[in-house]
Amino acid sequence: MSALHIDLAAQQAAFAWQVKLDLPLRGVTVLWGASGSGKTTVLRAIAGLTRAQGQVQLGEACWQDDARGAFVPVWRRRLGMVFQEASLFDHLDVQHNLRYGLRRLPKAEQGAARQALNEAIEVLGIGHLLDRRTATLSGGERQRVAIARALATLPHLLLLDEPLAALDAPRKREVLPWLDALREHL
Repeated sequence: MSALHIDLAAQQAAFAWQVKLDLPLRGVTVLWGASGSGKTTVLRAIAGLTRAQGQVQLGEACWQDDARGAFVPVWRRRLGMVFQEASLFDHLDVQHNLRYGLRRLPKAEQGAARQALNEAIEVLGIGHLLDRRTATLSGGERQRVAIARALATLPHLLLLDEPLAALDAPRKREVLPWLDALREHL
């Protein structure tokens, strides 16, 4: 299978939802819908952060198949996720935030991950921020650091949950070129 296969349904307090998609493994796919329509819930279910009923398969890797009793926990899924609000560790500087994800990789993959992280740092233009505390970063800088940290784990899938929603117009103009550069270079 050369696609991300999603067949999920859930009942929540306010509504029920169902999504059935087969998406290409390369390129960019956008979930578009009104506020409150379940976009974040679908991304969280793909990531394994929210439990829905059904199946999630990325290529040959089955992450969830309730019919077979299979469920891969989020920490074992090769994905990166960036939320609306950059969730950085305030007690760590930027460099240590970026390296945090490397620890969950097997030793054999850490060299390639460091190389990917260095590329992300360059493409996202955050090299000059490495020694700064996260509390001193602008919203756009925080989002770029969060994206680089997600890429450091060599994810097979990168989920971005409205990464520009919490930013004002100048910060959005700052981050958009970096997202486009990621699509082009990584």
